[in-house]
Amino acid sequence: MPNAAEGHEAEKIQPKSRFKEFADILNPLFWADDFNRADRLLEFVCTMVRAAGLEDTGWDSYQESLTFLEDLKRLWSLEFSKETFPEPDNTRMRLYLISYCHVTEMNFPYGLMANLLRLRLGKKYAIEPFGHLYQKANKKSKVPSFMHNRRPPSPEAKIKEIEKLSQEVRLPGVGVALRSVYDSVIRNAVYHSDYVLHDGSMRLLSGYRKSKRENVMTPRVPFDELFESLEETFAFFSALIVLYNRAKSSFKGFHHSMLPFDAHYKGLLELTFDGNELTGFRAYWPNASLSIYARAKNGCMAQNITFEADGSINFMVGLYASNPGKFSPLVEHDAEPIYPVIPGTDVRPYWPAELRPYCAY
Repeated sequence: MPNAAEGHEAEKIQPKSRFKEFADILNPLFWADDFNRADRLLEFVCTMVRAAGLEDTGWDSYQESLTFLEDLKRLWSLEFSKETFPEPDNTRMRLYLISYCHVTEMNFPYGLMANLLRLRLGKKYAIEPFGHLYQKANKKSKVPSFMHNRRPPSPEAKIKEIEKLSQEVRLPGVGVALRSVYDSVIRNAVYHSDYVLHDGSMRLLSGYRKSKRENVMTPRVPFDELFESLEETFAFFSALIVLYNRAKSSFKGFHHSMLPFDAHYKGLLELTFDGNELTGFRAYWPNASLSIYARAKNGCMAQNITFEADGSINFMVGLYASNPGKFSPLVEHDAEPIYPVIPGTDVRPYWPAELRPYCAY
């Protein structure tokens, strides 16, 4: 396996105590022969680009989370003067606890793991793979009906779903590792302001936590034990993000390539990039119709893309032929297929005689 600890901004925020171990556990999520099949590659690509609806600039919570965690990393790395921060160790630990809570609440890591596991089960990519876990809000809720009047699943509910999926695909280590780095006692104490930092320890005011070192239930967590536990959590999620970015970069060999992916309609798939980073895809149809999905820093665009009720991605393929021939339901029996021009060029792709990728321009 490649050294997963090389390169990526997320690596800046993780300690390396168990990074390699978690990378070894998570790596199989990103590599499966099934992902290379023409009819499954699109689902894997959708997972990699986090395909969703239209977005304007400034609506990507994943990028905001990475920036926020990096900001906190810089803050806790500062030298704190005792004149400004009388208890610098406590200040640094508070920043660490906020980071821990944020990383364990992020939607992206759970959604990524769930979709990669779903793909191994032969299922389609889902915009919201935990949609079935949402709970209806209380009928007495004052939230207007046109808003998202549902309670999203908790990290605990998502972890249980990932544990179940990882068992089904025979990668139980993924669920076990994820469970091992989530501490609901610490999370609840921080979010409910139900703790005190004092004399080198975190004191839980309304709960007990099992000490891994002493194997007893205790309301007191020494800083060194707490720090070790939080380090493992950051190592897990950072390994996941580094592997995710590596998987996206692995597509760079498909630059300018056309992939025959829909044998029925005769659709061609082209992956799009920003440098070597995968950003989306285009689907070319033989009736000159073009479908596009692209994710960029300034937002997301979707053209002739549909989002099904189950959260999967589908295409609007344009007008069907009134009297289709054998080639495609989109092409008249006495007509030649005409694919749309590749954006930015004057080249039209074609359906190859041999069903394999080819360089179009």
